[in-house]
Amino acid sequence: MELAFIVPVLLVVLAGIVELAFMMFTYLTMLDQTREAARFASVRNYRSASSGPASVAECNDTDLDYYKDTSCFFIDPNLNPYLSDFFTSTNNKYADMTISVFSVASGTTSIDIDRWPDLDGDGDMSNNQWSLYGNNWQMDCDGTTVITEPFITNDEMATKMASYPEAPRLKGIVLVEAHLCYHQVLNLPVFSDLIPTWIRLHAYTLMPAPEAIPTPTPIASP
Repeated sequence: MELAFIVPVLLVVLAGIVELAFMMFTYLTMLDQTREAARFASVRNYRSASSGPASVAECNDTDLDYYKDTSCFFIDPNLNPYLSDFFTSTNNKYADMTISVFSVASGTTSIDIDRWPDLDGDGDMSNNQWSLYGNNWQMDCDGTTVITEPFITNDEMATKMASYPEAPRLKGIVLVEAHLCYHQVLNLPVFSDLIPTWIRLHAYTLMPAPEAIPTPTPIASP
């Protein structure tokens, strides 16, 4: 009798552990890809870029297209065999990845930050970022816009930089983010009633980018 009561509970717990393991695998794979992409981007020229959408075909050429080539770590199955379908399928449920490059100049009283790319060419470097799919990063798994500013704004970056006063005054940083809607693998009725079938996951990596270090304006000789 006791076994009849305990076994269903144990099965539910076991199913929950399995589902959590699948979700953690997806998240850790996302995180690993942001690290690989940021490592690639950190040593390349962020000004080598062109307009237009990224494609897998461009991942195989020899020309550097900074943002598009960095996105290959998410859309090219040779570089991302586990999750590339999420980022290329028409049923991707608002998957996206974004790239931001920061030029940081820390003063004694303030921190000045320029953020690339300047997508609209207006010279406003406040909260720009390159997006693989335009605005998917703004949406939840139902397609509703829930955020309009980047997850890490310039103000938040300035706060992070202020936490490390011993760091060099001039810094270049690249930020790569991944946004993905995870679908429950088991999709058991018990969990579907308590937890959304689609769960939004977000992973990011910050890495030094020497190419983005601000160049001091030369002082003219008298």
